[in-house]
Amino acid sequence: MSSLWIINKAGGLIYQAEHFSYPSSPGRLSSNEYLVLAGTLHGIHAITAKLNPLPSRKCSGMESLDSDHFTIRVMVTSTGTKFVLVANPAHPNPTGVLAKCYEAYADQVMKNPFYTPEMPVRIESFDKTIEALVKT
Repeated sequence: MSSLWIINKAGGLIYQAEHFSYPSSPGRLSSNEYLVLAGTLHGIHAITAKLNPLPSRKCSGMESLDSDHFTIRVMVTSTGTKFVLVANPAHPNPTGVLAKCYEAYADQVMKNPFYTPEMPVRIESFDKTIEALVKT
């Protein structure tokens, strides 16, 4: 079970799909908390892109964060859109799931003539595709 966030280049959360099961306590965050987390992650990513111990190599920023309870993977597209997967640390291939989510985004969102770039994603077929990908 995982959660996918898509963050636009300005740091705004444009898509969020949560597919975690919480055993006993209500663990869901409010939409405002998700917006704050997305903005914070955007800022952390920008800071980590500047922390470069090897000036001869370009640093793209944080790509992963691992803990005992979760793992976070970040993929940044060439347009600056960030795909963030929050998953169980035992997830077999979070980077592969992110790549498939990006492919679905390119095919179902960016090719949709009714979608305005950088705005929230509200496309039912994309929701279903992402649900199938992140529930694995």
